[in-house]
Amino acid sequence: MKYVYTCCLLFLLLSASVFGQIQSRGGFVEKFENNNNSFAVQVEVDSPNRTYAEGELLRATVTSREDGYLYLFYRDADAKVTVLFPNQYQRDNFIRQNERVPVPGQGAGFQIRIGAPFGNELLKAVVSKKPLSFIDSAMDFAKFRIAPIDDNAGNNIAQSMEQVADADWAEHSINIRTVQSSGGGGNNNRPSPPFSPGSGTAKIHLILAADFSTADNVGSVVQSDAYNLRELIENNVARDRLNIIDMKDQRRGDQLTKEDMLRAIRDLTVNSDDAVFFFYSGHGAYDAVADQYFALASKEPVFRSEILTTMESKHVRLAILISDCCYEQSDVPTHLRPPQPRGGRAEVKGYRQLFEKLFFEAQGVVDITASEKGTYGFIYPKESREENGVSKGSVFTWNLCKVLNTETFASKNWEDTYKLVRDETNKDYQKVFSEHIGDGRVSQKELIPHAFTLPH
Repeated sequence: MKYVYTCCLLFLLLSASVFGQIQSRGGFVEKFENNNNSFAVQVEVDSPNRTYAEGELLRATVTSREDGYLYLFYRDADAKVTVLFPNQYQRDNFIRQNERVPVPGQGAGFQIRIGAPFGNELLKAVVSKKPLSFIDSAMDFAKFRIAPIDDNAGNNIAQSMEQVADADWAEHSINIRTVQSSGGGGNNNRPSPPFSPGSGTAKIHLILAADFSTADNVGSVVQSDAYNLRELIENNVARDRLNIIDMKDQRRGDQLTKEDMLRAIRDLTVNSDDAVFFFYSGHGAYDAVADQYFALASKEPVFRSEILTTMESKHVRLAILISDCCYEQSDVPTHLRPPQPRGGRAEVKGYRQLFEKLFFEAQGVVDITASEKGTYGFIYPKESREENGVSKGSVFTWNLCKVLNTETFASKNWEDTYKLVRDETNKDYQKVFSEHIGDGRVSQKELIPHAFTLPH
């Protein structure tokens, strides 16, 4: 059960139980599902492992890839449902594309504090391109601080949702766990329970898309990239929590195709708490309109936005797209560009404190490529291509694996890790290629990996 605390201008907190007002089993929330949506929605919470102890405050954030109207539903451990947003204090529920919307927002007048009963709970965001009048009329947002929903109203809303065109709305849900404080309740500073990558049910689905070809000059190197990354993950993640799809075994022809790559993502069987990690190594470039794409040996451009959109359609906790390829300009014909290019990129800002595990606690999108726009990715020259009998492959992937394999990174978040990888990659590049840069054989003086998006 959650308690909403209303504050006056003097910040005096007054508590009121909002979940005890209406009995509901809450099954209708599961009916708010749209597998054919035309855009993505992401709901996140501020606990890295989505676990809250008694007395702790819960804060949610919702991001939509399109402008729309947000409805945020919460089902507690007793299966009672409320609408967290809109609410008595935040009646205007229109949100902008790619804007991170906090619930409760600053100055909202309430807080969500964890209380009994404890157990498994659900948070679901629904964003519609048009106002949903049947929800607005069913909920008395002016009467309740946080409006409750009984099963009768919920089922009517779910049936009405079925009449809304699939392209006009999208949804995303996450599971939350609440636990009783060992100290008897009310300790707001109680840390989250310990979490181990060797336990739990969440999985990493690792897709290795190395575009190797015997007719291509980077064929064997990109295979080394995939091998090195696979070995890193296998050595650090329990096997029962890891699902690996290696495209060298999955591609249907002699060459990797766009359909091979997208199908590998679409065919995944995932839970909402899983992570999907897509890794590409091969040729790449960018189009002036549609931005970066992977230039496959099969002569097909696969745009980064297409991979991200397909990953986001799986509604997982964490989507990771990392590529080792060039990022120089080479425009493609108009008809080959995606019909709906991805929107603006989120800037890399801020830190998430007490961030312990990148793959099982992070939430959101990790989107990194090997080099900045207008520059090239690099493979190691022949004289530096091996270390201790291991083929190093490409400079960025090798340094990514090296950083992730160090003991000191355990408390880092994705932004910290990206900065380490960026600095190590550039330092290694300048060391290895100093002679080539000095005699003019290589004109690029730096190799700086680029982060489009990182979790906040």
